[in-house]
Amino acid sequence: MAHMDIHFSHSTNGVAALHTEILKNSELKAFYDIYPEKFNNKTNGITFRRWLLSCNPGLAGLINEKIGKEWVKDAEKLKALEGFSGDEAFLASLAQIKKDNKVRFANWLEDHQGTKIDPDSIFDVQSKRLHEYKRQQLNLLWIIHTLQEIRKGKVPAHKITCIFGAKAAPAYTIAKDIIHAILCLSKIVENDAKASKYLQVVMIENYNVTAAEKLIPACDISEQISLASKEASGTGNMKFMLNGAVTLGTMDGANVEIADLVGKDNIFTFGLSSDEVIKHYAKADYVAKKYYEKDPALKEAVDFLIGKEMLAVGDKVNLNRLYKELVGKDWFMTFPDFKDYCKVKGEALKAYEDEKSWRKMTLVNIANAGFFSSDRTIKQYNDDIWHL
Repeated sequence: MAHMDIHFSHSTNGVAALHTEILKNSELKAFYDIYPEKFNNKTNGITFRRWLLSCNPGLAGLINEKIGKEWVKDAEKLKALEGFSGDEAFLASLAQIKKDNKVRFANWLEDHQGTKIDPDSIFDVQSKRLHEYKRQQLNLLWIIHTLQEIRKGKVPAHKITCIFGAKAAPAYTIAKDIIHAILCLSKIVENDAKASKYLQVVMIENYNVTAAEKLIPACDISEQISLASKEASGTGNMKFMLNGAVTLGTMDGANVEIADLVGKDNIFTFGLSSDEVIKHYAKADYVAKKYYEKDPALKEAVDFLIGKEMLAVGDKVNLNRLYKELVGKDWFMTFPDFKDYCKVKGEALKAYEDEKSWRKMTLVNIANAGFFSSDRTIKQYNDDIWHL
């Protein structure tokens, strides 16, 4: 169907700069060689009316006070906020709005499903469809590793609340196994008197965009950890950025453009590059078990999935199937990125402790989010393709 579409249409576009280059150089190269004039890029956008004005009125009001309301129709004007990076009162107001949103989300979550969380903890959020390429399993392994480190006496400087918002497709068995493992782990952490002081794991029930409107303004660290080359764009990354979260992610999809906009000091990136991943697939040379056997910390975390604690609270079939999928296949290369992910996530958590610097990072992210307005995207479609 896609082949027919490309042949008979007059324009073919990717939805992020990296995505478009992958289409041209790899996935659709044969068509690009025939029809180079058809190919163009239109990076995705989000509607600021919903994802800032509606769901985060406190932040929208503060922005209006500082730069006026023209940004509502021209989001690029948010860039003017960077002029307030030295304004301590403004940065304090930003921090207070974030804290208020965290309290609001904590209250909503307790009402929604009876789960209590600490609004003074770091909200580390991975909110998106549950899929192996988005790699919730990588986050899961980090949580297991952190739990084990806490038990060994290496405790975090600040409590971390790891929040997952996701659903799996009904027939996607492994995705549902990952959800099952997250829920099992949440029980184990909750029942560990020591670990629960420093760590909490939460899965939002029946996650949807209404829940997202509460969660996104409250996020501190935005997890965008898909395998490089597999995420066409992402839009959750844009929503979190707009609401003052700092991205922890691979150089994939629109993360690449976020990094270009905010600069390397205002984002935390890790992992294989898209070129490295594509080469591994082309050569079919990736063997998960080699990484599993060489990295003791990784092996310890993976083995935990089928250890006594998990089996005591979970289903043996689900847990063993996930374990075998990771060790025997790991199609989306969780293992090669594990060590770097742990390292860089540690850097992000440490950076959070420098309150002044973190506030400036959130400001830079908000100020540079204007590019990702759907107004810009739609205008580009019209100017370059539709000509309406």
